[in-house]
Amino acid sequence: MTSASLCSLPPLAITSGEPAGIGPDLCLALAGRELPAPVVVLADRDLLAARARQLGLAVTLRDWQAGQSPAASTLDIIHLPLAAPCVPGQLHAANGRYVLDLLDRAIAGCQSGEFAAVVTAPLHKGVINDAGVHGFTGHTEYLAEQTGRPRVLLVPAGEAPLRRPRRGDG
Repeated sequence: MTSASLCSLPPLAITSGEPAGIGPDLCLALAGRELPAPVVVLADRDLLAARARQLGLAVTLRDWQAGQSPAASTLDIIHLPLAAPCVPGQLHAANGRYVLDLLDRAIAGCQSGEFAAVVTAPLHKGVINDAGVHGFTGHTEYLAEQTGRPRVLLVPAGEAPLRRPRRGDG
């Protein structure tokens, strides 16, 4: 697929997940990579910039606009501000609602046709419950509830791990 035809597709919306977790780091790793579809990361701009500095990554954060061509070392983002400052590894209940705001924005974008699909980074269910959203059990259930769909599927993706031979395998 050419870069021109790639830009004509709606992007995948990638939510950055728990701000104190690995999600922002995973999102930053996408910057400038050749991907099979355009992507836009939903995250706090300052969070991503700070994490890139901490990781020693030279990443340009660009406000997403439909139809933009991918650029080297650039990550297209939609800025959604954190509720409280974030320190990697230190959970903060005030940011529990922020994580749901990311999901809500991605859902709205999919429903309007702005995004083709949602990809979610890891979140911390306990922090969301601590933020006053009692009964939150995970992405899948939340997506089903918010969209009114009776059937929402979680599709894990990644490379298959190496399988150790079992006793009796030849």
